[in-house]
Formats: sequence, C-alpha cells, structure tokens
Amino acid sequence: MFEGAGGDPVVRATLHQPYWAMQSFAFDHVHGHIYFAQSKVGSTNGDLWLTRTDLSGKVLGAMALHGFDHGSSMAIQPDTSGSPYVWLAGDWRSLSPGTAPNSHTICRIKYSDGGLLDYAEDAGIRNFPVRLSDFRDCPRPSIDPYTNRLLVRYMGTTSPWRLALFDLSAVLDKGISDTTPVLAMRALPTNAQLGLSDSDLFQGVTSYGQYAYLSYGGPPAQPSDPAKPSYLVRLDMNKTGGSVEEVYRTRAGESLPGREPQGMAIWRSSDGPRLAFGFSSKISGSPDRFQATVFYKSELTG
Repeated sequence: MFEGAGGDPVVRATLHQPYWAMQSFAFDHVHGHIYFAQSKVGSTNGDLWLTRTDLSGKVLGAMALHGFDHGSSMAIQPDTSGSPYVWLAGDWRSLSPGTAPNSHTICRIKYSDGGLLDYAEDAGIRNFPVRLSDFRDCPRPSIDPYTNRLLVRYMGTTSPWRLALFDLSAVLDKGISDTTPVLAMRALPTNAQLGLSDSDLFQGVTSYGQYAYLSYGGPPAQPSDPAKPSYLVRLDMNKTGGSVEEVYRTRAGESLPGREPQGMAIWRSSDGPRLAFGFSSKISGSPDRFQATVFYKSELTG
C-alpha cells in the first residue's frame, strides 16, 4: 500500500517557534487544522510549543506547555467549540537521581491560542496513569479519527516495546488499566525483526482500523549531508510478537536539508483516509532554524 498515491500539503513550513524542532503532529478534521508539537533541541525540561496551522501549514496560533514531554507523539480529539482536546505524554521528570528524565503518563489538555500550562501546577490537565500489568514507562498516544480508538505505545515489562488499543470512550470512563476493555494488544517487532538498524529510531505512531503504522529513521550528521534512510511500517494489531505486514523505505523529502522523520497521523480528509507522515528539516545557523513538512499516502488498509 505504501507504493500508492499521495501528496505533500505542508512543505517547509516555519512554525511558531522557528528555533524549535517539530516532533509530531495531528489533525482536527472537523475544523481543518493541523497541530504540531515542537521541542527545543537539547532541552531536558519537557517544555513544548503547540502550533496550530491551516492545512497548508500557515500558522494560526500557538500555546506553551511546561514540563510535559519530548512531544514524540500526540493526538487531537475535536470539540464543537473549535478548541480541541490534545492528548500527549506528560509528567516529564527523572524517577531517580542520576537517571535521564522522561514522561510517565498520558494526559489530555484543552488547546487555547496564547495559552500556557504548567504540568506540575495546572488543574486543567486530566491525567491518565497507565496501570497495565505489563507497563514499564514512556507511553505515547495516538487517536484513530474514524473509530475513536486510542492507541498507546509504551515500554513493556514482557517485551521492549508494546502497543495497546482501546475505545476512547472506555479510557475516558475507566482510565488505562487492566480493567479497561482492551481491543488489541501486542508486542512491537524489534528493529532486527523489521530489518532495520539500531540507528533507525522510532519517530511516530498512529492507527487506522486494525492496523498500526510507525515511522523510523534518523537525521544526517550535518544538514548538508545526504538524507539517511527512513521507513514506514504497517502492523496488524490482531497479530502478535514479531509479525510484520509491510516495511517500506520512503524517499519522500530526501532533498530536505537535515531531513529527520517526525510524527505520523491519520488525516480524515474529504477525499477519504490519508496516512500522513512528517519530516523536520534543519537549516544551519546561529541558532539553527527548523521547518516542518508533511506528506501523505491515500491508499490505506483499515
């Protein structure tokens, strides 16, 4: 399916904070907006900018977040007010002295142009601790806008990385735990099982129907160097272990300077479902500047 038709609605867009790199994105299909999560390269405090754009990447607004996450995955839950709920990882902190900080829970916030939220202080943040018996750490959320299902990628205790799929309504009612009805759960294949190298980093996740989609790859050593390989992966949530449906090397955006894959999302468009995948590009300077590009494939298996 990855060989099929597609497009590039956003090309080298400068987001709200031009010196922070895009990490992920998601669509508000009801109001025709894209939301991007941006983080400061090298930062360890979990601060993010959320940038709201139109469907071509024109900036319409932004919101500041303190102490949330690296921003490597996000989801949008549209709301009739036009200000959607944003799902992110949260609780960015070190669990013990001497260890690197990370995020440890899933949270939902209300987007507000010009707003500011501090994870440690604001009551307007709804937390969803992950209380699955095989959960270890590092949850990442995504929402299928066709089925209203929440997919969570997380570090597991029974395998290095796992996926769990829930009805969003069940999560809103019961949270994320062993008592919440789970639609599907499986281990992620290792990079070796996918035929990838250890340097092909996880860069995004989303789902459509019974399938999960993931992005892998990394940046070149210098922005002027040739792009490194990047890959799109399709997994069947009804299967287990190291099973793989498809691994595809995408050459989309290989001319972008400092090209690094960042983020995946399902775009519920007027023409049908689209699998969108993003790239951050880096322009050397003092400081370096960043741009965001989004491609899509329109032939999905659901």
